[in-house]
Amino acid sequence: MAYAIFDTPAIHGIRGIKELAQAGSEMVPPLVIAPVQLLQVLDDSSVDIALPSILDELAVTPAHLPWAVNA
Repeated sequence: MAYAIFDTPAIHGIRGIKELAQAGSEMVPPLVIAPVQLLQVLDDSSVDIALPSILDELAVTPAHLPWAVNA
């Protein structure tokens, strides 16, 4: 099974990526999903840390803070 993502020029410079694609490895989806999940956790953590500053700087009530988290 070929993955279209391996045909992009940005991917060609990564060592071993061509071999991984040619092998039809089942590790490709987890290798794509794991970094995305990590970035989402880091993003959520940074927003949680910034909530008190958002509250002060934007002069919003605590009832409006869920909008900042979900935006």
